[in-house]
Amino acid sequence: MESRNSEAIKIIKENTDSLMPDSRILLFGSGARNENTEDSDYDFLIITKNTIETQEKRNYKSILRKILAKHKIPADILIQSEDEVQKKKRITGHIISSILTEGIYL
Repeated sequence: MESRNSEAIKIIKENTDSLMPDSRILLFGSGARNENTEDSDYDFLIITKNTIETQEKRNYKSILRKILAKHKIPADILIQSEDEVQKKKRITGHIISSILTEGIYL
């Protein structure tokens, strides 16, 4: 499982750096808790410096998921700006709060 984790992290980092320079990536969910299995997907939050329009976020997520899928790595990807994260982390029960608590920066 360790090599699959390393491969997924390497692929997401390289391609995110190329598509969205200056962004930060968090791994969250079972992968961050070391509870993932062969059937688990990877959960990533990409935090961008600047706000990105919804359609552009969809395009980036689609590109990244297709790249990961070529390596048979299923993934859920969230993209939020630093401003969006700051606003949402204050909302009780919001997933962003949980991600920031349990997530691992890559």
